[in-house]
Amino acid sequence: MKFLIKNDHLDKEETDCIIVNVFESYKLSSSANYLDECSKGYIRSFIKLGDIKGQVGEILVLYDVPNIFSKRILLVGCGKKEIITRSVLKKIFKKTIKMIKKISVKNVIYSFTDLNLNVKNNIYWIVRCGILSIQQSLYKIVKINNSNQKNINLELIKFNFFEKKDVLIAETALKHALAINLGITSAKNISNLPPNICDPLYLSNEAKKLVLKYPKNITVEIIGIEEMKKLGMNAYLSVSQGSKNKPFMSVIKYSGDNIISNKTIAFVGKGLTFDSGGISIKPAMNMHEMKYDMCGAAAVYGILIMAAELCLPLTIIGILSGCENMPGGHAFRPGDVLTTMSGKTVEILNTDAEGRLVLCDSLTYVERFSPNIVIDIATLTGACVTALGESVSGLFTNNEDLSNELYCASKETNDKIWRLPLFQEYEKDLYSSIADLSNTGKGKAGAITAAYFLSYFTKKYSWAHLDIAGTAWKSNNKGATGRPVELLSQFLLNQVKNY
Repeated sequence: MKFLIKNDHLDKEETDCIIVNVFESYKLSSSANYLDECSKGYIRSFIKLGDIKGQVGEILVLYDVPNIFSKRILLVGCGKKEIITRSVLKKIFKKTIKMIKKISVKNVIYSFTDLNLNVKNNIYWIVRCGILSIQQSLYKIVKINNSNQKNINLELIKFNFFEKKDVLIAETALKHALAINLGITSAKNISNLPPNICDPLYLSNEAKKLVLKYPKNITVEIIGIEEMKKLGMNAYLSVSQGSKNKPFMSVIKYSGDNIISNKTIAFVGKGLTFDSGGISIKPAMNMHEMKYDMCGAAAVYGILIMAAELCLPLTIIGILSGCENMPGGHAFRPGDVLTTMSGKTVEILNTDAEGRLVLCDSLTYVERFSPNIVIDIATLTGACVTALGESVSGLFTNNEDLSNELYCASKETNDKIWRLPLFQEYEKDLYSSIADLSNTGKGKAGAITAAYFLSYFTKKYSWAHLDIAGTAWKSNNKGATGRPVELLSQFLLNQVKNY
């Protein structure tokens, strides 16, 4: 499917469908009004009949409109004209796609005008939000060994603007949206794979393929079990001991052209391709969803793809911490004491608190790149789901500026995050009588104590932790969400303003 930005006369466009917006109180947008004038009041006649009132998501399809070359005009309600939020705009685009699926169209023109999102670069956000909403509405989970999956017939979607000055802004939005969508889709595709296919080795092989696709900007190093032993990554290694699948850590190094910042930004993703809980085994119900415990690594993978597609002038390190946690005769046990790569010792109280063990060594490893900013992304705790539900990711950070930057990106993308504290009072919950730390708290504030544990290994850089346990996937076979790829893609775009 192809997207184009145009500045054409709508009435002369030979297309299958033109989509224009109307507002509450029977108000036509300027694009709808233009087509109404061309058709001698044909559209307004239906408005007067009350066939569409302009409420959010209302749809009315008109055929054979006089003096209009398009086969159809689709009117879509956008609610009140004063301010439209991006979440409402996404809903509007999804409604139009739902209707398009019902009718046989190959090419469509969107001409959404007079929308007020109450943000800078209104046109940019209309186009970007539209393309991402359309693409993700059409996304389907790929069935294994089924090459006959069919999507709708759409071949071409145009966004039309009356003002030529808007076209350049819209083309930038198009470029960004396509790159972000590729990142989101790539993350979702790899997350949705079954764990017998997507194991740590598979994850590392997917990382290596990025070198073939982006040879000028990306290099990849795979850290295997022998190298991990030499590095002293005993916490990471312990998690994989009960599994026949060996751990692999993929280190993706991205360097853009004409770098405009001396910052090095690192993303570390938890990549548990399956988490049984180990000896502290999880309940059987919904255990199959533990294939999604690698969604943090998948998000990092998607973010690097976005950066490479846009050739962002940044230096970025992406770490996919691939591993599998299984019970077995070689599995690590409650009561074990491990020595991490940093030298700190950890007493194991629960083998299902394994993500922080993988991440603590990965967060120590990343120090060698002297990063200015490190953001880890992990489906870390069920406690975060209890605290924030399934719509909001948890944010923890040791840096106020980084917190503000992430909140800004969150607001722009409507990918919601909420900051939770790292007060020193939580330190006592990680007390161990025989080690520096225990790997779990005392059963309360689980998301916070997990993040506090990680904070011990992040003293040498500005750090943020995103707990995406509630937001990374949707149950009932609805699959991965691709979050927070758009959020962190926007964070990177904000580092290179006007790019």
